[in-house]
This record gives sequence, C-alpha cells and structure tokens, in this order.
Amino acid sequence: MIPEVRKQKLVHLFNILDTNKNALLQPDDFTAVAEKISDKLQYGAESKERLDLKSHALRLYVQLLTDMEKEEVSISLDEWLQLFGSWEIIHPASAKKYIYRIASYVFSLFDQNRDRVISKLEYLAMFEIYNIDMSYSEKGFAGLDANGDGLVSMEEMTQGFKDFLLSPDPDAPGNYIFGNWKCQNAKMAG
Repeated sequence: MIPEVRKQKLVHLFNILDTNKNALLQPDDFTAVAEKISDKLQYGAESKERLDLKSHALRLYVQLLTDMEKEEVSISLDEWLQLFGSWEIIHPASAKKYIYRIASYVFSLFDQNRDRVISKLEYLAMFEIYNIDMSYSEKGFAGLDANGDGLVSMEEMTQGFKDFLLSPDPDAPGNYIFGNWKCQNAKMAG
C-alpha cells in the first residue's frame, strides 16, 4: 500500500500530466505539452526542434507503457498508482534509474537555453505550460535549489524527483516541484 503522502503527490502529478482532463494519460497529453513548449520558444510549425520535443515526449510515454507492460495506449490513475506503488518492492537501483530518466526528461524540456541549469524563469515557464498554480512556484523552486545559487542543476532536479516520488515525508524539499500537491485530496481515487 502506498503511504498517503506519496499517494496524494502521485495523484497530483497524474492530474497535471492529464492535460485534456479525461482521467487518462494518453500520448496526446504528452505531445500537447511539447506543442506548448514549442509555441513558447517560437519554434516553427514544421521545425526540427518542434518535432524533436514531440519525439522526446512520446519516448517517455512509450517507456511508461513498456515499464507497465501495457498494450493499450491509455494509463488510468489506478494503473499509475500501481506502477509507482510497486517501487516499494523493486530494487532501489531500478527506482533510482527511473527517477533519473523522468527528471532528465523534465529537465531537458525546460532548460530552454540549454545551459544545463534551470533558471527561475525557466521553472516558472514549466508552471505556466502545465497550468500549475503559480502561488507555489517560489516554494517549489526553493525546494529544488538545494545550494541556494538561484539555479537548479540536474542533480538537484533528480533529488527533487526522488523526494516527490518516493518520500513519505510531507515536508521533503522536492514535494512542491509541481506546486501544491495537498489540494488534490478531493479528487483522489482508489
């Protein structure tokens, strides 16, 4: 059984990723984010950069399906919770690799100038693109910026995802990476 704090965070992330709000994760949810990022960066409709972002988003989604051993292309909330709940019984090295993969994906999407750090401005763009309440952006950024230099490194992003996905501690620094996870209580299923 998933500890309640982790479950709330996972439901929150599911709801953020479900961009069309149909209670399922589908390829279109991931490509829609790539399109929003491309629009923000003013990539042309037929540009290589736009195609690269969409391809990157779809690769992560296909990897999720592969890890879940799913043939169907939709992921329900219960399936999502099962995947992350299973981490309590899998080898820690496998979870670490998976966390790195997810963190790397998000990092690469939002390191817009490719300087290998995420600035506060780039982080705020993530909140905007995912339609996350901006009132928690400062807390989220501060939780990720462990060394206080005003930038988020890949190492800090990975630690933030580790906190978010695995920690049962409601005060873990990375918990607010995607805003206020506590507001999802009323929407929880399962």
